[in-house]
Amino acid sequence: MRNYSSIDLIDINKKRGFPRTYKFNPFVRWFTILLAIFAIFYAVWYVFSAVDADPPLVRKLIPFIIIFFAANSLFRNLFSLNSILFKNEKIVFRFLMQKNTHIEWQKITRLTLYQGKSRAIQVDFQENGNPRTLIVTMNFPNMLEIINSIAELCPDIELDDFMKTVVISDKERRQIQGQKREEPVG
Repeated sequence: MRNYSSIDLIDINKKRGFPRTYKFNPFVRWFTILLAIFAIFYAVWYVFSAVDADPPLVRKLIPFIIIFFAANSLFRNLFSLNSILFKNEKIVFRFLMQKNTHIEWQKITRLTLYQGKSRAIQVDFQENGNPRTLIVTMNFPNMLEIINSIAELCPDIELDDFMKTVVISDKERRQIQGQKREEPVG
């Protein structure tokens, strides 16, 4: 068991209430999108106006490298998860340029660590009787709070070994509350 002697556990769903939203900083997101668009347009302009017939190879390649990295950044920001909305009856994963995913609490079956190209959280759920999977990156703001909220609202959820170490279970909450009552004041 973990030692929580100096930590006050809070029931985040009762304290923060519903509905509540977690999202990326909009200033950072839109600044990155606008910067990527500007870099693409500038590189295209450079190719058509500043590159003549006999420039060195580097002057020919640099604009295309800039376009590649700017387009990659642009598409990552447009198609990645933008916000997560918690409601009483469901959770909504919102994207900028992709269809939002609505999942009712009782349809979430499993929460695991995804170890693909980059580490992420894998949410398995049922939609119209078919199993589906949603991958949420670990760099999303307040991810530990989100994971614990999902686990609290889905008591029958299956957790892998990593998630069991991250999620504070009801059993651990009761044990910690019992320890807090036994601690002497002073």
